[in-house]
Amino acid sequence: MILRLRSLILLFLLISTQSDSSAVTVAADEIRQKVISGEPVMLDGVTVSGCLNLSGIEPRIVRREFVITNSEIGDADLSGLEFKGDVNLTGTRIGDMNFASSVFSQGAFFDLIEVSGDASFEGAQFKRDASFSGAAFSGAAEMNHTVFDDYGYFAGSSFLEGLHISSSSFQGFADFYGARISGDFLCLITKFGDGAGFMNAEFNGDANFGMSSFAGYTSFDGSVFKGDANFALTRFDKAVYLGDMTFEGDAIFGLAQFEGLANFAGTHFMGDLNLNSASIDALILDNTTFGSASRINLKGAEFRRLTAPWSHIKDHILYDGATYLALVKNYQGLEWFEDADDCYYDYRREAQLRKPLGWGKIIDYLAWITCGYGVRPSYPFLWSIVLMALFGMAFYLGKGIRRQPAAREENPEHLKEAAPTEGTPASLHESIYFSALVYLYSTSSVDFRPSGIYRYLVILEGILGWFFLSLFLVSLGRVMIR
Repeated sequence: MILRLRSLILLFLLISTQSDSSAVTVAADEIRQKVISGEPVMLDGVTVSGCLNLSGIEPRIVRREFVITNSEIGDADLSGLEFKGDVNLTGTRIGDMNFASSVFSQGAFFDLIEVSGDASFEGAQFKRDASFSGAAFSGAAEMNHTVFDDYGYFAGSSFLEGLHISSSSFQGFADFYGARISGDFLCLITKFGDGAGFMNAEFNGDANFGMSSFAGYTSFDGSVFKGDANFALTRFDKAVYLGDMTFEGDAIFGLAQFEGLANFAGTHFMGDLNLNSASIDALILDNTTFGSASRINLKGAEFRRLTAPWSHIKDHILYDGATYLALVKNYQGLEWFEDADDCYYDYRREAQLRKPLGWGKIIDYLAWITCGYGVRPSYPFLWSIVLMALFGMAFYLGKGIRRQPAAREENPEHLKEAAPTEGTPASLHESIYFSALVYLYSTSSVDFRPSGIYRYLVILEGILGWFFLSLFLVSLGRVMIR
């Protein structure tokens, strides 16, 4: 709002000053003389002939307003100057433009400017608002070591050969809403003191924010990174919103520090998401999507809270035992107990596959098939049903279980006459009934008696029943008692 108000004031001053703007062509030397004599430069819709070079004037101070709007300038060298009044080049077309090491004491307005050559603001200082809204830079744009003491406005600007803004400082909010950066974006060791907005920005080359710091709320919502996005060693002191974005290359946040919320909800990762050794307070990955070959690297990362269903990320997590166990603990803290069990199950399964052949691998294999590493109580339950049925079928088909004959009255004559009998074979349902008794209670009915080798099968079934029922109760207790 302040920027718009100042623009209106400058436009009013421009309209009220007709003596300079009436000419179609203005010599660069004429502008130079005005600056040296301390007069304001107020031009609109003119063509500046010759190279506008003010870098050699003494003293190196522009005392009054410097306004050349909707005009055409060849090359302009205004480096090393201190501008005491407003600078306004709105809508002006320029060849090469050099403001390196210049100081802007008042507002600086470069809205809708078109720079066909290179532009340099290296080492410049903007003490008030700096506006580059809708600016178009066709050549290299250098803003390294630049200081923005107030609001930095780059909404809708475009940089065809990239933007270099490393080792710079934004004390006010940095607004890059809708900016288009076709070349590489270098923003190394840059400080954003009051947050930054890169919403709906488009980075067509690689973007490097390495070792930068964001002290206020920051948003990249809706932006697109077509190359690699490097945020290694970057620090976010408050919440950062990275939702509804597209990372076509790798998203690198190795050793980054997220002191507040890191929200990636709705973001699409076509490459890898690298959070190696990052420090994260709260991370949201809900509704994110990943490419088939995308990987999530959480090795060495520390996080207090991570919100993402295990089924959503499990196929992309790089294996690391400590990471899996940290995720299990995280899901338990969220009371997502099914996710915690599934994560632990997948961790043990992956660890088992990676172990060399030996007793450790064999024990892990048994733990897997018998109880799902203690988090699948359905496994021993199903084993129990199957084993009772199998032993019952074995008893029936082998006629190893026989019904005992009814007890007779004691009669010595009968005893002498009657030959010993083995009884009749048990039916199918009687064999299964007998098997269930042995499995569940390690005992059998007095009405049935095993014979031959089946006596040893009864002992084996009793041992297996004790084993699987113990696993079932332990697994069930672990799942139920949370």
